[in-house]
Amino acid sequence: MRARVAALLATLIVGVAAPVPTAPAVASTPVPLVDSYFDWLVASYDGVRNGLRRDIEHVYGNQLVVAGKTCTTASPCTIGGPRQSTAACTALQFISVYLDQRAAYEQRSLSSVETGLIDEFASAVLAHRLTKDPAAPKIFDDAVASTPDGQIRYFTSFGNAACGKALLAAHQATGASGYLDAATGIGEFLLRMQDPRAHYLTYGVHPFVDGLGQPTTPPGGYVDQISSWSNLYSTISTWNLTAIAFMQRLETAVAPPDNRYGQSAAAARQFLSTGLQLGADWYTFDFDSPTTSQNRVVAQSSYSADCRDNRWHRTGSCTYTNGQIAGGTLGTDMIEYGLAGLYDHERQLNGASSAAAAVTTLYTTYTSLPGWHTASASDPLDCVDDTAAGAVAPYYPPGNQGATPSGDAWDYDPHLSFGGFFRLTPPNENAEAKYYDIVGFGILAELRKELVPTKFTAGYQRLQQADRQDALYALLDRSLAAMFLPARDTNDLDGDSDTTEYLCKGTRGTLPVAHNGLGILKAVGYAGTR
Repeated sequence: MRARVAALLATLIVGVAAPVPTAPAVASTPVPLVDSYFDWLVASYDGVRNGLRRDIEHVYGNQLVVAGKTCTTASPCTIGGPRQSTAACTALQFISVYLDQRAAYEQRSLSSVETGLIDEFASAVLAHRLTKDPAAPKIFDDAVASTPDGQIRYFTSFGNAACGKALLAAHQATGASGYLDAATGIGEFLLRMQDPRAHYLTYGVHPFVDGLGQPTTPPGGYVDQISSWSNLYSTISTWNLTAIAFMQRLETAVAPPDNRYGQSAAAARQFLSTGLQLGADWYTFDFDSPTTSQNRVVAQSSYSADCRDNRWHRTGSCTYTNGQIAGGTLGTDMIEYGLAGLYDHERQLNGASSAAAAVTTLYTTYTSLPGWHTASASDPLDCVDDTAAGAVAPYYPPGNQGATPSGDAWDYDPHLSFGGFFRLTPPNENAEAKYYDIVGFGILAELRKELVPTKFTAGYQRLQQADRQDALYALLDRSLAAMFLPARDTNDLDGDSDTTEYLCKGTRGTLPVAHNGLGILKAVGYAGTR
């Protein structure tokens, strides 16, 4: 692997991403999107590959001071910019699929430079793992941490499923057995996250209890997160349907005689798909745990995930009214990942038409929900120029997709993903950004091409033809310019104990580009972009 990386560094010339004018000229012969995405992901910015970034946030306000600096519109404060494994893994998967398909299209094998590039990204991903102690096995052995630093690392089922898919793609492209081994290690991690009880028995506790406080079996999904202190968090989210698609793919690649990865995927699907059907974000299980600081089960109270009632909920609420979920918020990203994972799993088992049938009703239900263009409703600092705030008609009915996008350049574009970034809460509590449209198009590309091909085609054309002044290109122009949203200083960034003051938060990073590119490669194929 080191030799490949050395060859890459000696041969591949990588440019530094430079700021782009507000309205750059459009080339007479546009570069295909997937080629442009590839070029951007492998380019470097401040010494870091763009494909290894997650996001960078900026905040500013009338009186906001962070680390002694007054934050203004003209001079925003930068808060963080962590490298995050989910973004790096999505980039690795895109690069692996892209190079593999390109070589097949050109009827050749991958060059040493190309395999070296895959090796470089894979090495960066695998560097997020902690060293194992054979004398003290941990649940998170072989798992990829969310970030590569910090006193406490966090390992998520969702993020590791993304990394597992990426490593399988790297294995397919390069043939390197080490990537299959690493993906298998992630599969074993997910098996432990599906039933973590054995890792707590030495403490005399049982992580799952029923309504009477008696030990019970886990429900079948993958627990969301565990820390390097072995603190397990008591939620199971619908976007972990991403993991069932990975586990089924791993089953095919490894083919263990006990079918353990396939059985795990089937059990998780049965449980997690219930959450999608109920319109829920996550399930919170009840637990018994000691009060020690480490090796225990803990609740995520900051997200109102401490319901501890073995039921499905939406973020921010434990309430049921007349037997139905009440209150809270339902997020677009949970739904998109959940639908895509369910579709992918069924397609692997029974083909595209069966996969379409498995998700059609759910897709129709969710795309019929109204979206909102609401930034101006809670945007006293004018983070965005939102001149068309208000309700957006549901996306799914054919009459609601015309030739012209609704709203203005910062609004949601129903040509791309769902018809608005909806939250099942009053409009003035919503946020919006084309960031989610760009990510969502890629996540749902295969599904939408099968279910609503006309809408998929319109979205794909929209991506290729968008005016470069559109917010869509805040990421695609490679300038890493941030897309701002109205928010509040809930984390008390300036330390004044006021968590209600307004600020503007911008997002820029890898996920929209990598997901978008992956979606195009899966739905259209490299050859289809020529």
